[in-house]
Amino acid sequence: MPTNTIFMGEIPLGKLFFVRLENAFLLAESNSSIEVVSDFDNLESELSAWCCLKGEKFLQKAPLKHCFSYLLLKQSQNAFQPLKTDSILSTSPSNFGLTARDSLPQVASPEYDFILNNKESIWSENLTRLYEDAKRAQWNATSEIEWNAIPTYEKTLEFAIAQVMTYLVENEFSALYVPSKFLSKISPYYTEVPLLLSSIIGDKARHIEVFIKRAKATGLGLQYSTLTTQQSLYTLFREENYFVSSFLLHIMGEGTFVDLLYFLEEHILDAPTKKLLRLARKDEMRHVAYGMTHIKQSLSSNPNKIFLLKRSVLERRRYLDESSGESTLLLESLAVIAGGGDMPNAIKKGFEALEELKHKMEENRTKRLVECGIDEDLARELSKSHTPNFM
Repeated sequence: MPTNTIFMGEIPLGKLFFVRLENAFLLAESNSSIEVVSDFDNLESELSAWCCLKGEKFLQKAPLKHCFSYLLLKQSQNAFQPLKTDSILSTSPSNFGLTARDSLPQVASPEYDFILNNKESIWSENLTRLYEDAKRAQWNATSEIEWNAIPTYEKTLEFAIAQVMTYLVENEFSALYVPSKFLSKISPYYTEVPLLLSSIIGDKARHIEVFIKRAKATGLGLQYSTLTTQQSLYTLFREENYFVSSFLLHIMGEGTFVDLLYFLEEHILDAPTKKLLRLARKDEMRHVAYGMTHIKQSLSSNPNKIFLLKRSVLERRRYLDESSGESTLLLESLAVIAGGGDMPNAIKKGFEALEELKHKMEENRTKRLVECGIDEDLARELSKSHTPNFM
């Protein structure tokens, strides 16, 4: 019995006829027969010629009641690779192309040479949940913040807020460009990863927008971009290893950023600014969650990768120690915000709060690293060695 029957009916020989015939052979298994049922007699000559051209075989013609049956045999190899499996492969197929997992790529499709084609290097078991969370958590920087309700603060405090917003914008640009440069290197076989990274990139664009708008809200605008901040972010930007980059950005950087945003949310008094900081912080927590599960799973599969992380953190710290330290402009601005002004008692109080924040950041980094499966002593060493720029 034929494995596939095409009912052509009144369709004459022509483009549509041969498109349907071509597709029937394209999808059929090798050595299977294909029956063409047509209202037209005397098609065997054309079908034999087509089979000869395509490397297939015409078998026979048989009259049916009111129509005719033409039987053909597929001699060519299967056109599609049987790649569907119950589990996700540890390495993506080399010629999978630009299609999602569970689809069937045609044999001889071009090889894209995706560098990030190994599950261990990019995967996280919480990808789908985080992506769904990201879709539900979308917010609009224009309509969800009451920009007209932002008050004008005393000049020194207003400058401090604008300076910190400038710093936040710089860091968010870094956090936007870093995953962006890896996106096209990830095999779409691991579909969930580029989807989540795309949502992270979208979050970053929104954060950049909202921090710029906040800096401009009272007319002051963006302020100074310091060499210290630029050098720190450059060490993150130039990292070419995705595993290391994910660790530095999502766990060390954005994890610390979560604490910073909470600190600002506590000390800036107006409700619109508190809201935009809270919304951004919730996004950052989702990014941290991906990084932690990703790194934890990678280290569980290959514990020796911890040496790669240690080397990257210490090399980054050595570079920054030689070239720059803390951004004094950022520190004073944060102290002014925390103290409510630059009068001696106020800024002293703010600076003490800032020192407490830095201690809290270090402790929370250590906890995250331990949760990723890193030995506590090493976790403390890595946490202490993190860039003083926070990101």
